Amino acid sequence: MTKRRPTWIRVLVAAIVLGMTLSTAAVAVTAYSWTIARVDTVGRVDFEKPMQIPPLAASTVGPDGVRSFDLDMQSGTSDLGHGPDTETWGVNGSYLGPTIRAKRGETVRMNVSNRLGVSSTLHWHGMHLPAAMDGGPHQLVEPGTTWSPQWTVDQPAATLWYHPHMHGETADHVYRGIAGMFLIDDPAGAALPDRDGVDDVPVIVQDKKFNGERLDASSAIFNDTGVLGDEILVNGTPGPYLDVTTERVRLRLLNASNARVYNFGFSDDRDFQLIGTDGGYLRNRLRCKAFGSRPASGPRSLLHCHRVRRRSCAAHHPTSVPASGTIDSVAVLIPSTSCNCGQHRRLRPMPLFPKHFQPCPTSVTRPSPGVSTSRVRRR
Repeated sequence: MTKRRPTWIRVLVAAIVLGMTLSTAAVAVTAYSWTIARVDTVGRVDFEKPMQIPPLAASTVGPDGVRSFDLDMQSGTSDLGHGPDTETWGVNGSYLGPTIRAKRGETVRMNVSNRLGVSSTLHWHGMHLPAAMDGGPHQLVEPGTTWSPQWTVDQPAATLWYHPHMHGETADHVYRGIAGMFLIDDPAGAALPDRDGVDDVPVIVQDKKFNGERLDASSAIFNDTGVLGDEILVNGTPGPYLDVTTERVRLRLLNASNARVYNFGFSDDRDFQLIGTDGGYLRNRLRCKAFGSRPASGPRSLLHCHRVRRRSCAAHHPTSVPASGTIDSVAVLIPSTSCNCGQHRRLRPMPLFPKHFQPCPTSVTRPSPGVSTSRVRRR
């Protein structure tokens, strides 16, 4: 006959089990509540730093007519708002990369060197080109080597971007800072603002988390979509303002965040004109008050602000909808028309943008005759 345990032992065991259950539930509820906590930085950001403009990538044209760009993937330190010693990666610098600009019809060569100390790749997002030059996961650039893909640019004017495309590590390499714009100009295309950093401005938006001076690449508990940061950088600048000198400004806006989805618009609800994507110009410009942008979906390129008034615009802030379902509001950028004296300068008048854009025919890109599609050499 089995001897029954005393009542007090059964009560104690039940109390312990209940306590553990309640503790686990409390931890889960707390963690979930923290995960879905709303981020709202609107009205809390001091836009005091001039927005950095990525430099144009230098190039040379050889006797064969090929335009060559030298792109060095490297590590370094940057000041992202938490001191000058934040460890970052970049191309030809410590964070992000230069803007590559080429014309339709040109043959280009990209000399991609790896000084990171780990394997990586460089992928031309949105470019029409042979697979052997695409820079995907199958085309590793090992440390200390240089990869030199070459192709003829044969697609309509567009705003593209470049970034690593490592299998399982793409998000991490981009989060550390390797990303940049790739602009295609078409001599036969529409006449649009094209002065880099003046009336034709790259806007690379990223959200970040920090642990002291260090970038924090950890994901929140119960959230496997990627990193959702609580601070916004534009071209690597925290709390930036854009010094506007013309009545109309062309913004090339890229969501280079890890997981955050934005709904971009102006806080005063003004209209602007969206005239293109990474696929090229829209047939007709689209007047809108906001548009959505998912990470790495390709730049909502050629975003045109409609006439900037002779006063400071309110903060350009998007609403973000992470996978957890919360709706965040984050301040991104403020266009400023004030001069050093505090007065508002007279803005340079500009012609109206065309209402319609004639789509350019596309063709299949073929490798240039006699050109190797994948060269790797030791440095």
